[in-house]
Amino acid sequence: MDDPKKEDILKTEIRSLYALHLGLAFDEMREAEDLVKDASHGDNWFKARRLSLSSILHAFCSLEALLNYLGYRRFFYPEAGEYILPEKRDFLLNRFLKSWDHLRATEKVSALLWSYSRDVLPPGMEGRLIELNNLRNWIAHGKTYHTISLIEQHPDIPHGYYIVDEELSVEWSKQFPRCKFKEPHSLDHQDARIALRLIIELFLHISKMTAHNWFFTTFYPNVCPHGLYGNLPADIDDFFGPQKTEQEN
Repeated sequence: MDDPKKEDILKTEIRSLYALHLGLAFDEMREAEDLVKDASHGDNWFKARRLSLSSILHAFCSLEALLNYLGYRRFFYPEAGEYILPEKRDFLLNRFLKSWDHLRATEKVSALLWSYSRDVLPPGMEGRLIELNNLRNWIAHGKTYHTISLIEQHPDIPHGYYIVDEELSVEWSKQFPRCKFKEPHSLDHQDARIALRLIIELFLHISKMTAHNWFFTTFYPNVCPHGLYGNLPADIDDFFGPQKTEQEN
């Protein structure tokens, strides 16, 4: 028999994948770093590069998820406390919102920061975000380029050769002058670290400007919860320092 004193409660929860993507990005970067430490296994380099490429994608996806989460609360969900009524939105904001799902990450950041605090991204941070967005497009859309290589026969390996010199059809140094990303086929854990460092900087800056704190969990090499608080001093290097293994804890 049902308890007559018991009442059903409806709870609304706005869900986002930002934490899942961010935690996975860190896990893959750290696993890639560990793989390249053991150079005795040649396959490790190939595995690490795959993990690094995936880490970069998940890092950018975490930012996109976070921006859409804030955008949903700010512009599309009237029950949220921070929702802006349509009649209180200016012309420029309304123009952005009409094409929200098709905006670039930089445009969403600009719209959100301006609506919360009349602030904009620092130029250096915005420039690096544009480059990361560009790299994400090269990876996600499978853009194609070619190389011209000068090769020589390897003296000790039948049908083997090594590259003496190589020319690429894309000048990657001009594509990524700030972040210094490698070409997509050569991305490694160092590139994943560059991407994630920028993402953490962005999360902290957005947290400071919006009064939202962010949380995520990593599972490699062990379970570790993390918090990002924009209103508190933070050393970004702490997120990239060595982590203890299960045996060391």
